Amino acid sequence: MLREAIGIAGSVLVLISFLMKDVRRIRIINIFGAALFVVYGIWTNTFATWFLNAMLIIIHFIYLVRKK
Repeated sequence: MLREAIGIAGSVLVLISFLMKDVRRIRIINIFGAALFVVYGIWTNTFATWFLNAMLIIIHFIYLVRKK
């Protein structure tokens, strides 16, 4: 049950990030959603899920650092 809740929370955060207009906020919220998906992917032993979201976190972080 907790595992599914983590996946659902990640989905909700990613969905919310698409409703934002400010690119910085989109990236920050998406980082948190992707982090939950990394946890979910590791927990469910799905490489594609955790790997993709781990890469997205890195990409978002790089763009956020470059913007400053």
